[in-house]
Amino acid sequence: MRNKTVSKPQARHRIASSELMAAALVFFFAGAVNGMDFEHVVIDENIGGRTALGDIDGDGFNDIVVHTWSSDRGKQNDGKIGWYKYPQWRRYNIVDSGHIFGDGVLVVDIDKDGDNDVVTAKGSDGEASVFWYENPGGKAASGWKEHKLATVERASEVKDIEVHDMDHDGKPDVVVRTKHKFAVYFQESPDSWTEVKADNAEREGMTIGDVDRDGDYDVVMNGFWLENPEHPRRDAWERHDIDPTWYKDATGGWQDHSVMADVKDLNNDGKVDVIISHSEKTGFAVAWYESTNPKGGPDAWTKHEVGVIDFCHSLAGADMDMDGDVDIVAATLIRKKIPEICVFVNEGNGLAWRKQPLAAGSAYKAKTGDIDNDGDIDIVTARSWDMGPLQLLRNTFSSTAGQIGVGASPPPGAEVIIDGTRKLLDKKWTYWKGPRFSSSLPIKWKILDDPVDQGKVIASYDPAAAGGKYGAADIVTKKKYRDFRLHIEFLVPHTRGNSGVYLQNRYEIQILDGDGGKHGMAAVINEAEGPYHAYNGTGKWNAYDIKFRAARFKDGKLTEKALVTIFFNAVKAHANQRIQKVWGGENSGIDGGNQGGAGITDVPGGLKLQCEGHEVLYRNAWIQELDIDEPNTTWGAESRARPQ
Repeated sequence: MRNKTVSKPQARHRIASSELMAAALVFFFAGAVNGMDFEHVVIDENIGGRTALGDIDGDGFNDIVVHTWSSDRGKQNDGKIGWYKYPQWRRYNIVDSGHIFGDGVLVVDIDKDGDNDVVTAKGSDGEASVFWYENPGGKAASGWKEHKLATVERASEVKDIEVHDMDHDGKPDVVVRTKHKFAVYFQESPDSWTEVKADNAEREGMTIGDVDRDGDYDVVMNGFWLENPEHPRRDAWERHDIDPTWYKDATGGWQDHSVMADVKDLNNDGKVDVIISHSEKTGFAVAWYESTNPKGGPDAWTKHEVGVIDFCHSLAGADMDMDGDVDIVAATLIRKKIPEICVFVNEGNGLAWRKQPLAAGSAYKAKTGDIDNDGDIDIVTARSWDMGPLQLLRNTFSSTAGQIGVGASPPPGAEVIIDGTRKLLDKKWTYWKGPRFSSSLPIKWKILDDPVDQGKVIASYDPAAAGGKYGAADIVTKKKYRDFRLHIEFLVPHTRGNSGVYLQNRYEIQILDGDGGKHGMAAVINEAEGPYHAYNGTGKWNAYDIKFRAARFKDGKLTEKALVTIFFNAVKAHANQRIQKVWGGENSGIDGGNQGGAGITDVPGGLKLQCEGHEVLYRNAWIQELDIDEPNTTWGAESRARPQ
């Protein structure tokens, strides 16, 4: 990250504002090191509040939802909830006016109808209520239907909201923290909910994650966590303490017991860690905690201090520099004399940190996510709970970091599987001996000079596959994989050249010069069309960057289909694309002959390259094994590098 600051940032361009069009001022404002730059975009100068990210109109890009309080802490009827459409940031209202209060908003498909809804707090300082707003579909410009979920508590406010399937019934449930209560609302239907509620220690800060690694999500609060029981609707949620610092800090002021929290794997050991900051006081360090026995009480948790951030009301773990580990985004409230937004860069399995300032300004419950589909993680926040501007810190790291696209370098821990040498080819690869196999070892694929750059490449031609006989001479890695991140570069020397990259020796990502359909270049074969416009052309090098999550099974039964996100020459081609089946029959790969390709089995498979009688060149291929717990393969979503 290179440090780059401008004392007097000038607007690069301005989008004209109107009642429904947000003003967008763009500055190169934030600093960076190792190639990570942030572009500062003022989306709306006048709107403050809490933010959430999600694709509202189904165009494949994240939009921004903003929840803005009513006057007099919710007592007046002038609060608003609205969303801003990427990339022009035109505003559309969800709630034109209402009693808006509380401190949580999320974008999630509550009713499972295929579009994202909004779950948020409403009421006043004397009523902590949760509502959800039903996406009307289409452009979602108007017509949002309000659904009241529950009033959690009187004489209080909603402090935190999370949404997840807490009881494994396939329906999203809503987890809420108020000042004095903890509640889970289990969904029977989008308009019928079962409440489980209990008294809770004060005051704010909550997140969810599988703390005890038993397959369900627990609830983390200020220095303790609540265990999701075997029967979460009827059994007690047992409390386990982590660090009393966060729940015994009692001075008598309302600022006591106030935190922000997140759960991420900070040291790449495959276990969930807990991150906590103090959201309302000075002098507290952002800290993270690890444990091999999370139910063992404070003595079973090891505390690591990252760095002091006063009034740290924004906290998020995310891989901001795309180096394979989780960094920490932290920011101060406006009440700090010199507020700041920064990233603590993880430089050694959570044991070494470097504080990198991003912007001189305050934030309020900043949210992280990929706003522009370029593969890196951006930051969205308002200046304060009741004050603008609404702003985007757009991470431009992916375009300069060399992590995706032609020439991308492998991150630490990745395995190089193609370097153009015969030695590595024979070491890492073999033939796939499917029903049509008719070649013989050693591998007959050629080693050639790179026709564009220096070095050697491998070529897919094998006489056994002449005439389009795929499966006759395909090569596959000797090692088998489940979840992974793959980079591979290819060049098609002649028009209509044809090959394919098979994930787990099952799912083909097509290589076909001259074809842009569902059977064409960068397609998830026969299921999702790729962006042919991203193809560099015949005789030029191209790159696929792929994040893949294998199908999931329970008791031998398929419960979740394979999921993939693909960048084609640094252009996002597919995002969380579910793969339905293996296409092409038994000669295509594992499970191709099972139930017409739909009979997926719980068996890992190697990476396969297709030989179909065409010469396609390959180079610079590397793969990194991951563990991806949640069904989310987007860049920056939580995943853990699998220990080698």
